[in-house]
Amino acid sequence: MKETAGNALTPLALSGRDLGDLETALIAVESGRGVLVRLADLMGGAVGHAARLGMRGLGMAPNMEQKLRGLAETAITRAFDVAVLGMKGPTDTAMEDSRWRTSGLQAAVAVSGAVGGFAGLAGLAPDIGFTTLTIMREIARIAREEGEDLSDPDARRACLEVFALKAFPNRRNGEESELGYFSARAVLRGRPVVMLIAEVASHYGLALGQKISVQLMPVAGALCGASLNTAFFNHYRALARAHFTIRRLEREHGPVVRDTALALRDSLEGREKL
Repeated sequence: MKETAGNALTPLALSGRDLGDLETALIAVESGRGVLVRLADLMGGAVGHAARLGMRGLGMAPNMEQKLRGLAETAITRAFDVAVLGMKGPTDTAMEDSRWRTSGLQAAVAVSGAVGGFAGLAGLAPDIGFTTLTIMREIARIAREEGEDLSDPDARRACLEVFALKAFPNRRNGEESELGYFSARAVLRGRPVVMLIAEVASHYGLALGQKISVQLMPVAGALCGASLNTAFFNHYRALARAHFTIRRLEREHGPVVRDTALALRDSLEGREKL
């Protein structure tokens, strides 16, 4: 299959459903809207504006950023250790795909956020710990659904990567021709698990800081905590689906997936210029 990119014909190595899956996944990881934008859209008005301000709302609190990073690292480490328990066998599609399961998890993180928002600073650690574990568990479930073997250390590392994928820019100008998604994976690849957790926690801690800056506002409270946690859950769930779809295609087709991704990017940019 070939697509027109500007004045050149760019070959696309994938076709049919696989090509559609790749394009959908790339949109999610490259052009998808970040969690803060989702929060701002969800809350609207003054609270939405506060979400866009992010860490500025916490800048006056001494050592708050370091505290959140520490909480994030602790939560991710614990989640990494226990999230895959009981999930290393084959996927039970009948059980895993039920809609009530996702709705139940969304309700659980919403309740955690509501309690955390009501409790203020005292509720931070329990809320972050529970929500992070729930998100990691859902990431692992999606990984297994896309054919990952969670007894493989590489598959478990890939679950961690989801928390950092949106932290790397999409390089479209200058000498770098790499897509942001693939450059992010290249940066994270090969690091010891301890270093990978620290790297992921630094990005996840920033996202948590932006969430907490809204959740601790007097006008926010329990209602905002519930909504913010739901948005967080859905954001990382969507990233996980995209990430593990691309990894599945790479297992099936090899390096041509990356080449096709770059060709897709070039063809879409060519259409935009027309």
